[in-house]
Amino acid sequence: MIRDESLPWVRHVDAAGVIASSSESTYDDLLACLRIRGLPAEWAACALYVRTRRPRKDSTVASISMDHDDWQRYLRDEIHVI
Repeated sequence: MIRDESLPWVRHVDAAGVIASSSESTYDDLLACLRIRGLPAEWAACALYVRTRRPRKDSTVASISMDHDDWQRYLRDEIHVI
């Protein structure tokens, strides 16, 4: 569902909630959530920070990356999973 661009945003929110809270979701699933602005991206970013233990620059909200390309690079270069 998260990859189906024809679905309404609220369905993407539902799908992202399930994906972000499931230990069975993949990094690719979480990356797909980052492409949907708002809550889906926020939940995916939080799940990615927890799973990867990626350090943040500081404790401000502004230090959280919700950028798909940034996370893809990090997972490839730092975690070596994609």
